[in-house]
Amino acid sequence: MSRRDPNRRDLNRRDPSRRDLLHGTALALAAAVVPTGPARAAPVTIRLGYGEVPGDISPLLFEKTEILRHYGRSYTVEPIYFQGTSVALQAMAARELDVSYIAFSSLGLAILNGGLDLKVIADVAGWSSKGHQGPEYLVRADSGIATLADLRGKVLATSARGSGFHYAMLANLKKAGLVEKTDFTVVEVRLPAMEATLREKKVDLVTATPPFLQTMERNGGVRRLFRPEDAMGEVQSLVHVARAEFLREQRAAVVDFLEDSIRALRWFLDPANQTEAAEITARFTKRPASVYQGWVFGRGDFYRDPEKTPDIAALQRNLDTVHDLGVLRRRVEVAPHVDLAPLAEAKARLGTN
Repeated sequence: MSRRDPNRRDLNRRDPSRRDLLHGTALALAAAVVPTGPARAAPVTIRLGYGEVPGDISPLLFEKTEILRHYGRSYTVEPIYFQGTSVALQAMAARELDVSYIAFSSLGLAILNGGLDLKVIADVAGWSSKGHQGPEYLVRADSGIATLADLRGKVLATSARGSGFHYAMLANLKKAGLVEKTDFTVVEVRLPAMEATLREKKVDLVTATPPFLQTMERNGGVRRLFRPEDAMGEVQSLVHVARAEFLREQRAAVVDFLEDSIRALRWFLDPANQTEAAEITARFTKRPASVYQGWVFGRGDFYRDPEKTPDIAALQRNLDTVHDLGVLRRRVEVAPHVDLAPLAEAKARLGTN
């Protein structure tokens, strides 16, 4: 008669905890092999290039996720900051971005020189359109600079060479008969540092945009000298572009992205939400909400089309200006590089077409 090893467990006399464990394992295995319907695909990550907030509010539109319908379901957004759109363009060329803000100037260069297949898909911002505030070029009130001609021999600051700010500056100075490098020097300064650079007399003229424009004027001692539209008319300053390949492969996610963008933009532009919108902007930029209260998303801010529809006619005129400056070796026709079909589908869902 065999003797049972006292250290050996009798698998036919399992304890309740082991029985429950094996039962749960069996159920899990069964669930794994029994079809339960199609699995939901993982959300598409849209790598989104953006600039200074609130000049470019693109990342803010995805901060209040409770008003979005598709975020986290069909797509998510990875916002990536770039000091200027000319730098963002390099990231697009390196396939490090899928959608990005791009100035009219960088778009023209991308079409001619970059070998990139980009499509304009939406509006980001316009300068001084519909009575809204755009960028201003400021000098010190005590500088003795009263006209553009007085900038001869001076040092002028822009956020980035090749940016819309840079070419709008050059267009105005060309009207005054001044040429870069020959008659004046241009240096790069980040927009938040413009005020200190001007007051410390390191430069003679700066580019000022909201909220830095408002802060500089509250502090006093500065004077507006000219604006982009003085030489260019209305400016479609920033647009969203997508890599054509990404647009083809992830069109459904892009439509959802645009639909949510419009939905969020409407919320931010609603005066009833101004206080909370300013607070969201303040949290994102790590600045006091008081900096934004009373003007952000209103007429003291850049113009943003409520349906994100870009002004293609203005964009073409702006590109023609860059060509006239000698930056583009030939005139660029923008129409072949525009695809507003995804935006139209997004607007149709929202009942705005």
